[in-house]
Amino acid sequence: MTLAAHHPPRRRLLAGLLALGASVPALGGTRVLELVAQASVPGTSEAERLLFMQPHLANVEPPRTLRYRYVNEGLPEGRVVDRATLELTRGADGKCCAVRADYLSGDRAMRLPDIPEARANPVLLYFLEQQVRQLQARTRGSAAHFRRRARLALADAATVTHSTVRWGGADLPARSVRIAPYVDDPYRERFAMEAATEYTFVVSDAVPGVIFQLRATVPGTQPVREETLTLESAEPYANEKR
Repeated sequence: MTLAAHHPPRRRLLAGLLALGASVPALGGTRVLELVAQASVPGTSEAERLLFMQPHLANVEPPRTLRYRYVNEGLPEGRVVDRATLELTRGADGKCCAVRADYLSGDRAMRLPDIPEARANPVLLYFLEQQVRQLQARTRGSAAHFRRRARLALADAATVTHSTVRWGGADLPARSVRIAPYVDDPYRERFAMEAATEYTFVVSDAVPGVIFQLRATVPGTQPVREETLTLESAEPYANEKR
């Protein structure tokens, strides 16, 4: 029996792919597409609207490179620090943005297709796909199941709170979206150690690309396992074709 039989999706992440841009086929070869439903019914959640239906890149003037600092703590091998970068240039229409991404390095690197015409910030989908792949590797569970649980949680069980972020020497208004996709998973006994995983997505219209921080936390572990991806800089990118 599939999870959908237990929790029919009342709402879906509508237009998530369209928010990334008109050239959706650019992502056709990657499983990240499964994070977003291709159809919708009325009544999207606030979390969906904040994360998937906003033109996050509208506040970026290309060419620009967004750099995110990745930190993974609580691992047996110790603290891991890495980086993800998005190179944003003008699309064929002269607007923002064509996106080329480098997501982490070495064994952690995730190969990603370029997006010719992005509107929303794809770093969120990259982060979620990384999380799904890690869960699959740790638990030998179904990646499709983990994607489905994240999608349903964002549609039906997310909490949204007001917060602030520190950027450019100022405290700026933000909102934090939190989900715990596996807390009521009917199959959680099969991956009990990972079932407590919580995700927090911090967004602020006042920072370039809107996505300020993405965080995955496994409470109850000693030490607590936590991964963060935090906007570090937004620098001019000098290699745009003219």
